[in-house]
Amino acid sequence: MTAFDTAWDLVKADTGMWDEIYAPLYDVFGGRGRNPNRNAIPLDFIQTKDLPLERHYGGKNAAALQDWAEEDVEKIMQDILEHGMMGRDSHWWHRGRKDLEEARADFDRNKAGETNPGNVAIPLIGFTEDGWQINEGNHRVAALRRLNAPYVPTYTQATWMGKTKPYSVDLPMGSEMRRWLGLSPSPKDPLLGDIIDYGGSFKENRMRDYNIHSDKSKKIDPYGLTARLRDGKYRIPTSFLFGRELVPDMGRLVPDLPEGLTAADMPLNEVRGKDGWWKDDYAELINDPKQIFRNWQNSPKWKIQED
Repeated sequence: MTAFDTAWDLVKADTGMWDEIYAPLYDVFGGRGRNPNRNAIPLDFIQTKDLPLERHYGGKNAAALQDWAEEDVEKIMQDILEHGMMGRDSHWWHRGRKDLEEARADFDRNKAGETNPGNVAIPLIGFTEDGWQINEGNHRVAALRRLNAPYVPTYTQATWMGKTKPYSVDLPMGSEMRRWLGLSPSPKDPLLGDIIDYGGSFKENRMRDYNIHSDKSKKIDPYGLTARLRDGKYRIPTSFLFGRELVPDMGRLVPDLPEGLTAADMPLNEVRGKDGWWKDDYAELINDPKQIFRNWQNSPKWKIQED
């Protein structure tokens, strides 16, 4: 038995080690983490049991991932056990031929909030016509599953493809996320705005959404939160996507807003304060007089809410 096999057995026997393995993530990400950078991905987690093989890229054929990527998955497993996930000396930081000192400096810059690890750092939950899946990080999820990780770090982007976003029966999209995306409160109701698959680009679809309706209440403001979400402008915690606590005793992430305000208060149209062409004759357009929501949308921050 190799040292690697021995370490793996220890991890499987001691689930408490996962706090230590995931500790570096809290240093370099936002959300549950401590990185204050405005572009830092919000760190969140989902139970491994909720990421079955059919949620991998390739759907039900994802089992093939275990074969052609075997060597890569084993390397990731070993790296996680030796350095923690994205630890200061892990391969993540010195990939691309960086030497160890340069890699450590990169980790330190992220820890200091000077930058962020980017969009492919932890697994990304995305959408297809068949429902949500792992769009990025398939190998890392496979490695963590084989290590018997009880939960896996994830985030999501609500990129809109011009089609109705399918939802999972076991994990439906949360009501607050549905509202932000311009969907009706209940999955059984039709979409607000009759979104159609036009087969065009994100921008083309967005402008058609805005212009196609005679009912102004159903138009999508191309400069509002909904349109920006559909364009993939925001990184969203997984627990906010599903509107629930996903890992026992972890709580869920919600927008960090002043007391008395919640995600339900977030304007879906372009945020407008007292300054601007609308301040006199169009006072009814002012939806953010104190610039609270603009500040959040420009630099999203999240906090833990215990359910």
